[in-house]
Amino acid sequence: MTDSLLGRLGDPRTLSVNDVRGTFVRLVDPGTSDPERVSILLAIARRRVSVTELTRFVEEIRSRAVRFHVPSGDHPIDLCGSGGAPTASFNVSTVSAFVVAAAGAPVVKHGNRSSRGPCGSSDLLEALGLPVTESREFGRETYRRLRLAFLHAPLYHPATRAVAAARKAAGVPTLFNQLGPLSNPAPIAFQLVGVPDRPTVELTARVLGRLGRRRAVAVTSAEGCDEFSPKGRTYGALWAAEHLSRRTFEARSLLSSEDRAGDWGALPPVKAAEEARRVLAGGGGARRGSVLITAGAALWVAGRARHVADGVERAREALDSGRAEAMLTSMEAIASGYRPRRNR
Repeated sequence: MTDSLLGRLGDPRTLSVNDVRGTFVRLVDPGTSDPERVSILLAIARRRVSVTELTRFVEEIRSRAVRFHVPSGDHPIDLCGSGGAPTASFNVSTVSAFVVAAAGAPVVKHGNRSSRGPCGSSDLLEALGLPVTESREFGRETYRRLRLAFLHAPLYHPATRAVAAARKAAGVPTLFNQLGPLSNPAPIAFQLVGVPDRPTVELTARVLGRLGRRRAVAVTSAEGCDEFSPKGRTYGALWAAEHLSRRTFEARSLLSSEDRAGDWGALPPVKAAEEARRVLAGGGGARRGSVLITAGAALWVAGRARHVADGVERAREALDSGRAEAMLTSMEAIASGYRPRRNR
């Protein structure tokens, strides 16, 4: 059975709905061994997955997801990097989520632990003392009170837990790096996605359009990071009004020299949490710079800013006024009185 599936995955013809469903079922089936899963993941990694195929895989994973409901008029945004980039960076999109919410845009951020790097979104949030990995109830409560929620992917996509070991064993970015940012279980209207390379930028933006996003942008930095660069150039593709347009973002035209200085590389969870607190408290440097551009672009995509430069200024005000730090403080207050009820 696996040999037949591998043969189909090696065929360059577009995978049908049934092909995608059969592949996904085989990956999450408890009876599939991890070596078989690794073989399937590597076979997919060797394909040039098309917009149609990736959209079908997203629809397949979302059909099994536990839904996260929001009020109909909220129209939240998600900010998420795909991971698997050649160069690991700080948890920019996670910290930016606090800034975007403080600037007035509802945020439902989908994330996970890192499968290969030093610190994923959920690793950072856990190091901050937030019980995002323990129960869905915490996310519902923070969204109700703050219009900000962090969704730990395994809580909402329980079927994919079977693939975790195989993803690590594969040793390369897999299909699930692409699926993660695209499979938010909430009704997302706007989205900013970081991807590992330029060929994936346009592919991701087109898939976001197929998934019904009102406006969405996919980006990758010249340094090979799945985030906005605070030092150089970031390449993007914007999906808006049923049209795709290519964009280039220059850090020097959006940030001060202070906000472009220093390191913005990845950190282990405890150090990343310390740095997140420093940035949210108004600390400077390149990590703050990347957060400013990311939050500014998210506000622009969500229609809360006229353009990215305007969004950066709104993000700067949310940071410098203390509102972004207060957002974390409020979330910590909810966590301190919270007794998790697992999987509820």
